[in-house]
Amino acid sequence: MCNVGHKRLEEMLVRHYAARPETARPAAADPEVLDKIVRAMLDESTLDKRDRPNEARPRSRRMGFAAFVAAQAGFVPAWTWMAQVAIVAVMGAIAVAGGDADATKLAVGILSAAAVLVGVPTVHASKLHGVAELEYSCPNNTASVVVARLIVLGCSSALAVLLMTAVTAAYLDLGVFVVALWAMPPFFSSCAGCLYALRKAAPSAAAALCAFWAVTCSAALLAFAGVFPKMYAEASLAVWAGAAAVALAWLVREVVMTLRSAWAGLDAFSPHMARTCS
Repeated sequence: MCNVGHKRLEEMLVRHYAARPETARPAAADPEVLDKIVRAMLDESTLDKRDRPNEARPRSRRMGFAAFVAAQAGFVPAWTWMAQVAIVAVMGAIAVAGGDADATKLAVGILSAAAVLVGVPTVHASKLHGVAELEYSCPNNTASVVVARLIVLGCSSALAVLLMTAVTAAYLDLGVFVVALWAMPPFFSSCAGCLYALRKAAPSAAAALCAFWAVTCSAALLAFAGVFPKMYAEASLAVWAGAAAVALAWLVREVVMTLRSAWAGLDAFSPHMARTCS
């Protein structure tokens, strides 16, 4: 642990045992006083067992991975789910409004890239709040937490994109797969870029860099639409499929690199925190 954590623990122990008459103001070099402190600590740890000698102590059972993943959903802030619902609702409103078809097609790509951002704080929480080192000491350690959060937020983001493509396809009278091809490149690119930023950047700057990357993806999509007015034509579907494949390959690489750094330990997963604790 960090030196700050050691000092805080030491201060708490000193205050606790200073309040006990038999261990108050001990002389550090007095073996008898040190022996009293050790006995007091042992008495506290066995208090429940003495009071309930005939009661069997419950055995701790390690949570299965599926249950652990499900439990992580409870740690996702409520505003994350609300933001994803709001993004889907905005896309639904744009589609229902029945405006320009090309603008609607652009909107599904831009909002797909934006849907990634709402999960960044939760994926980033261990580093941002400085608890990665503590999580590494748990049975379900930091690597398990990262995997679980990526599964939960990845599935929820993918579901949001799927709902947006379904609504858009319904109101534009197009196939869901065709609309999904337009949404996948910005979505996969936004996911991959955010994972890269979270892995490489300092915790204090990572979220801002993720937002900047999502805006960059949206701006690039708008620029392509200006340069290639027919990019949503049926003849361009092969290009969209190729772009989706490239973006997906990048995303898979970033997921692997993120998990590899998490399994490698604190120095690889959060080097900025490791340096402050050295």
